[in-house]
Order: sequence, then structure tokens, then C-alpha cells
Amino acid sequence: MIKERLLKFGIECPNYPWEIIRDTALLAEKLGFDSFWMPDHLVATGVRRWDALHAWNTLCALAVLTKKIKLATGVSDTYRHHPASLAQMATSCDVLSNGRAVLGIGVGEAMNLVPFGIPFDKPVGRTIEAIQIIRRLFNEDFVNFNGKYYQLTKAFLRPRPAIPISETKYQATVPIYIAASSPRTMKVAAQYGDGWLPANLVPKEYRNNLKIIQETAKKYGRDPCSIDPAHFMYVVVSNDLEVAKKAMMLTGKMMLLSRPRILEKIGFEPTTYDFEMTFKLVFPRDGKAWLIKAKELPDEAVEKAPFLFGTPEDIIGKLEKFVNAGCQHFVMNFQVSPRTLKDTCQLFAKKVMPYFKQN
Repeated sequence: MIKERLLKFGIECPNYPWEIIRDTALLAEKLGFDSFWMPDHLVATGVRRWDALHAWNTLCALAVLTKKIKLATGVSDTYRHHPASLAQMATSCDVLSNGRAVLGIGVGEAMNLVPFGIPFDKPVGRTIEAIQIIRRLFNEDFVNFNGKYYQLTKAFLRPRPAIPISETKYQATVPIYIAASSPRTMKVAAQYGDGWLPANLVPKEYRNNLKIIQETAKKYGRDPCSIDPAHFMYVVVSNDLEVAKKAMMLTGKMMLLSRPRILEKIGFEPTTYDFEMTFKLVFPRDGKAWLIKAKELPDEAVEKAPFLFGTPEDIIGKLEKFVNAGCQHFVMNFQVSPRTLKDTCQLFAKKVMPYFKQN
């Protein structure tokens, strides 16, 4: 039994519909989840449907319906929104929620950019400048910035995200969680992140990367313990192992095909690289073809992939390995249909979370 760990659990919801998002957020707060994450997409991933609500608009609506749960994007890119505009969105949510906003940032994905004529170039360099600007707008009265991609002159943000969270304590800024798995983006997380949010790592890789981030943070004069080590994970939990496995199988194959580096790391050759999510995957044109090619992957690939499926006891055992690797904040994306999402949340909260949260 792992005791006295300050573990946190979050849930990422589908992009649509609003009723499911709203009900899941309210239920997650009631069940004791710590954070609620909205995917920030112009286009959702899918085969037949690609509906996506605006992430920050939706979080602002949830801000007035919820009371305690943190509200986050998983994650926003800095192409579709100027960093000043993104800072204002996060600040607005922070004000409406009384200090519960979390800004997740990543380098972006082609599916949200290329079809709309938004250039997808220099993703890391552009994201670094954007994070620098957002940080300064959160904390400084006036910002002058002369970068390669952005220029600001006496720019300022009002209101700034400084919301009273007690009679004597204020939240000075919206926390920034950085999605990072490559050496360069991990350096960004170490230098600027309040949280590190990689996705779909195996425990050994998570441990090694976290060590790199913490050591790099020290080089920048930062306390490595100030960076919340989180992990985004795809999950199916059921009282029946075979039911969980079946639910994850096809979805898992599609996710693996859109993330061919994961396939390579676990020893499988991708059937194609045409559906790589960050740089190639474009909807809706390729949805059906993506499904057809995904079915060609063997079941063993999903079984070896860093996805979580099984009974509550199975999930506990797998999560425990990540806890031992240093993870303190799990962000779960439950790969189930909307009609069973509530039951899945309740099962996870009742059978999995208490194991890690009880003292």
C-alpha cells in the first residue's frame, strides 16, 4: 500500500457534446477528482464525427457551475491564438473560477492548423516565445518583447490572474503545464513549467525523463519540486478484464497508428506513417482510411502499449509503477462511449482512487 502521497487525479473529457462535458465535470468534482481537462482542438479526432467545442469558452462555462475542481486545457497551442489572447482566455477562466484555471500548452497538431491555412513551422521556438510572453503578462505591469516571432511594446494584461484563494493567500499566476517528451521540449518544461504533462510513456521512460527535467530545472535555478509531474493516459476500467480489453483494442490501434513513435518503441513496425498526428493527420478526409489501416495492427501492439485497461486491481498495479517512477498527477482519458462515461468515472473513483488517496 502506498501511503501519504499527494497524488492527484484528473479527467479529460470529449470535445463534444456540451451535456456530456457538463455532467462529467460536475460528477468528477463530486467524486473527488482534482482536475478537469478540455482538449483544445478546432477539429476533434474521429471517423464519423469531428465536433469540437472551444476549450476555453467551455471551461469558462464550467467555472460558474463548479466550485473546487481545477479547470485546464489539455493542451492549447500558440498558433491559433496570439499568446496575449491565450493569456487573456486563461485569466478570464481564472477570474470566473476564483483561481482554478490551469493553462496546458503544447506545440500543436497539423489537424488543427493545416486545413485552415495556419502555417505550422518552428513549433518549439514559437512556443518558447509564447510561454515567455504569457509568463510576463501574468506577472509584469508592462511588457516589451522583441522576439523572432512576436513583438510587444508596453503591452499589459488586465485583470491579471491574482485571485484571492484565502484571506491571506493569492494565486499569483495561472499554472502552466507543458506537454513535453522530446529533449528540447523537456528543457522548456524544466525552465518554464509549473507542471510537466507528457503522454503515454512507459514507467521507465517516465522516470528517466522526470530525472532529466528535475536536473535541468536546477541548472536554471529552479526548485525541481515546484514542477508538478503529471501524466496523460488513455484508460479503460471495468470489473471484467475482457470487456476492458475489447473496449480498448480498436481505439488503441488507432491511437498507436497516429503515434508511430510509440509503436516503434514497443517493437512494432507501423503499417503506415500517413496518420502521424502532430504533422500529418488531417480530418475529415482521412478518417475512414485511418480506421482501415489501424485494423491491420496486431492485438499484441495494444497489449504492450502504455495504455491502461483492465479491472480496478489491474489499473492500480499499473498506476503504482508510475507513482514509483515519480508521477504525482494522473490525467485520465477514459476510452469509453458517452453513455458509459459516468459509470466508468464512478468505478474508477470508488475502486482505484481510494487506494492512492487514503492515509
